[in-house]
Amino acid sequence: GVVSIDVLSCLCCTLPQTLVSHGLFPTAPTQPRMAVSVDLLSFFCTLFEHSCDMIHTLVSALGTYYTKRGFRMTDNKVSVILSLYSHL
Repeated sequence: GVVSIDVLSCLCCTLPQTLVSHGLFPTAPTQPRMAVSVDLLSFFCTLFEHSCDMIHTLVSALGTYYTKRGFRMTDNKVSVILSLYSHL
């Protein structure tokens, strides 16, 4: 969830530097009003890296599912050819 905290920083470090040193990434380069957990950003990066694998797995599973139920799977090129022949 969203947590509101007050952050104190000294003159030796900027507010963004202080946030980063505490594991928070500022949403603005100067005078940030919000920050996001670096751990959360790391999680989303990992999720993004694996999203192609998940999509490929889902498409493969759907193809198998529909093929077992008697549907003929085609790609766009085959679909266009079939639609041309259906008008003859």
